Amino acid sequence: MNDWIATLPASGETVASAIESLFEIAARGDLDISARAAVLGAIDRLRRHDAASLAVATRYRGLLEAIPDAVTVHNELGDILDANIAACRLYGHTRETLLASNLVDLNPALPPDHIRHVIETCRLDEAFTIETSIRRRDGRSFPVEIHSNVYLDGSEKRVLSVTRGISHWQSTAKALRDSEQRYRMLLKMIDKGVHVCDAQGAYVYVNPAAQLMFRLHEEEFLQAARESFPGWRWYDEHGRPLQSADLPSERVLSGGQPLDSTLMCVLLPHRHDPLWLSITAVPLFHVGGEKPYQVVVAYDDVSELKRMRDVLAQTQTVGSIGGFELSLEDNHLFWTDEMYRLFDLPHDNAMTLDRLMTLLAPHGQDLVTNDIKAVARGEIVQHEHEIVTPLGRRRWLNVALRPLRRGGVIWGVAGMCQDITARKQLELELRRKAVTDPLTGLPNRESIVDELNRQIIATRDPPGPTLLYVDLDRFKVINDILGAAAGDRLLAAAAERLRDSLPENARCGRFAGDEFLIVLPRSLREEQANEVAETINQRFRRPFEHAGEEYVITVSVGVARHPKDGRSAQQLVQHADAAMGDAKRRGRNTWQPFSVATERRLENSLAIESQLRNALPRHELHLMYQPQVDLSDGRVVGAEALLRWRHPQRGELLPLAFVQHAESSGDIIPIGAWVIDEACRSLREWNDRGLAIPRVAVNVSYRQLLSEAFLDSVVSALRRYELPGESLEIEMIERVLIEDTPDTLQMLKDLRTLGVRITIDDFGEGYSSLNYLRRLPVDALKISYEFVRRVPGSAADTAICEAIIRVGHGLGLGMIAEGVETEQQRRFLLGQGMRLGQGHLFSPALDAAGFHEFARRRESG
Repeated sequence: MNDWIATLPASGETVASAIESLFEIAARGDLDISARAAVLGAIDRLRRHDAASLAVATRYRGLLEAIPDAVTVHNELGDILDANIAACRLYGHTRETLLASNLVDLNPALPPDHIRHVIETCRLDEAFTIETSIRRRDGRSFPVEIHSNVYLDGSEKRVLSVTRGISHWQSTAKALRDSEQRYRMLLKMIDKGVHVCDAQGAYVYVNPAAQLMFRLHEEEFLQAARESFPGWRWYDEHGRPLQSADLPSERVLSGGQPLDSTLMCVLLPHRHDPLWLSITAVPLFHVGGEKPYQVVVAYDDVSELKRMRDVLAQTQTVGSIGGFELSLEDNHLFWTDEMYRLFDLPHDNAMTLDRLMTLLAPHGQDLVTNDIKAVARGEIVQHEHEIVTPLGRRRWLNVALRPLRRGGVIWGVAGMCQDITARKQLELELRRKAVTDPLTGLPNRESIVDELNRQIIATRDPPGPTLLYVDLDRFKVINDILGAAAGDRLLAAAAERLRDSLPENARCGRFAGDEFLIVLPRSLREEQANEVAETINQRFRRPFEHAGEEYVITVSVGVARHPKDGRSAQQLVQHADAAMGDAKRRGRNTWQPFSVATERRLENSLAIESQLRNALPRHELHLMYQPQVDLSDGRVVGAEALLRWRHPQRGELLPLAFVQHAESSGDIIPIGAWVIDEACRSLREWNDRGLAIPRVAVNVSYRQLLSEAFLDSVVSALRRYELPGESLEIEMIERVLIEDTPDTLQMLKDLRTLGVRITIDDFGEGYSSLNYLRRLPVDALKISYEFVRRVPGSAADTAICEAIIRVGHGLGLGMIAEGVETEQQRRFLLGQGMRLGQGHLFSPALDAAGFHEFARRRESG
């Protein structure tokens, strides 16, 4: 037997040679049965040992090649014993060249005894990290970070080194440090950017916030748009390039549907850093229109949040990476230690593909199954998965898979998992902030309109959803009285009460200011939707408590139902808003459905606004003048300018028919400036013709007073006609007193500085706030026609007139009564100490020539 054993190969020969020698021994005729069985058993054990060794070597090689960083193995002299593909790419050498090199050849900055120092300094399995520089084959050098680990290979100590390039990290860190402070300040200063495109996609407006955001003046921005943004490059949130047809404005114009909050990146030729925007786009439709005539695109600069998310993702790439192998032959699953940590599993827990599937969501299981099939076909895939660990932790993993080949045949799957939970949470928070109103916690304007759109799109058979437009009645008054902070608390409390008034499947969002939208699902019948509106009115009749006081904030509600009241979200919002306006006109604290009458009124309003825009350039506006007289002798002491519109179809229109539309559209600003100029021109003409009229009164809208151009129009008119400030009297209704107190107060002070007289028109009809009279620079009060016309016959109106007169005299204010039509009224007013009045008892409104003739007669009479 010993002679036979002596014929086996020496220890340095291959296993194949050993097996061949054993077969020769087993074939010898002088070998007994037990010895032959022993030899055959040894052959079987050698074969199994050889297969196991090959599997381990293949697994080792697969894991080594799956690592994206350069990995090299060194002996004590620093010679390279093994290297992965990433190392070949990093150093620019072939594997054969690397295996013939020493660590010092590739890292000239390292001392010659670096490997020996690592082996002597570090304990087994202890990491050793340094920063140095490497030299590529082409001679270029760049900084790297090397992580080294000592391990035993039999009796020999070996060093495993992982090398990563850090030049881009250094430049990125510097760029982040340089720009972080600048963009932090920029984000604090700007608001939401907005631009508007017409139906052809041409940019027609860009607001100052967008100009600041893109670092372009308005004309520069519009010029870039006209030239199709030369040099601008757009990308989606995944870094994929976008064409012009993929931009939000083009998508909304072509599809006619709003665009949800979308994350996009733009690279501009004049700024070095990417600009990340959270973009929402909404189409605008004409009443009854099928295609949008404009699209409004709004966006927030979220570059800082995006940068933080990307930096976090890069940091996680350095660590928290697990690797695994899956055999397609027997579904055997091999995991690294980091994989067990990611899945919160003990290291001795055997993992299988079936066990892995239980940790994934159902759609994730399907995705993994399809990915494995794709890898088996030779594809490389990468997806994000949400898992729930046995400890109940939810994590997001970025999983990359590639095929494993043996002899050209795919036998398995190699993969890596990266923990991206923090990044996903940041994305979710970013999206949540983009759709939530920060004050009330309700969905914001874009989100609630999107919900309405989704329900409209999901409607297959009518009816569709019902929209309630809710507005808090006179909330502005309470907000001005209590202050903005208390007003915000009451607004939040009102939002909570509104939410508690709704059925479970309704959605409520803050539309703007103190206005809310409520989307009721199609499952609610019309009478049920009306009951919801009535419930809201009832709930808001209960007072709100604040600082020990109770405040009643009622609501006006408009109701519009799809599709009979509008087929698009834009139409439903417009019509529900119009119905809410009807509720306010009916006394507030009620609800109204959209009706045919409301639709006609809305169409008429739009027609009036459209025609009024051209009334001034077409010279359709003119002034009439009503004399203001001394009640004792009828002598003319002033004139009130009254605006009229010679409408080409409807004839002469009084201000009541069109001034409110002018205020809504903003046309009141140029019209008001023209009225002041024309009134001053008439006064100058009267004075030049010898008529000593001291002043002319002009009615002014609150929108004019809040306009920066108003004071300039007053100064310009006075200078043009060489009139002193005392020649002009500004009449405003009481609403002006509470619309915007700080701006109103400053404007009134500026007018008083010029010498302009300030009068409160129709005093007693509005809020009648004596506190405002005490604080604001007011010169006179005009008693409303509604009170004068019933004196002295009505005891109530008589008492009110007497009270107003006493208040005015007590405050040292001038007084004038309008609507004086009878002799009894004149005598009553004189008896109360009133000196001035106007009305049909003396004269109706006259044109400029008629006024001059009337005043002349009164002088001579």
